[in-house]
Amino acid sequence: MKAWLILLAMTAPLGAQVVLPTTGKKFDTRTINGSGGTTGVSVNNTAPPTKTRLTSYFILGEPRQWKSTDGKSLLGTIIIFEDAVIEFEAATPAAAREAAGKATPPKLPEKPTLIREGKIRLLVSQKPVEVPLARLSEADRKYVEDLNARLPK
Repeated sequence: MKAWLILLAMTAPLGAQVVLPTTGKKFDTRTINGSGGTTGVSVNNTAPPTKTRLTSYFILGEPRQWKSTDGKSLLGTIIIFEDAVIEFEAATPAAAREAAGKATPPKLPEKPTLIREGKIRLLVSQKPVEVPLARLSEADRKYVEDLNARLPK
């Protein structure tokens, strides 16, 4: 009995490794519709137009070094909270740049918001960043307050 079990245990892994092909001939290629005829498929290579969004920020001064209360500095330009956004469709990046060049320049809002909820916005590396006024140095806070006093209310 032990001999049968040993023999069975040895032959089972060998038998499991034998792979028989499911078909005896080479696989044929067919067209997409499966008919085997000479019909073809046409592919439209034109990309659909993509939506492009142009965001304009209203800059209120020259770039300057902003200092925080803990001594760190940040190079940025102060901007208002209102943005001008234009959306258009363009098929290629070149067409998007051309459409952006033809767009009418945005107008400054009648009542621009410089300080909102104790924060200002700075344009740093072409990205808007909100900075709390409490983190700015005394000289920078005075600059912001003077600039805010000159804006139309």
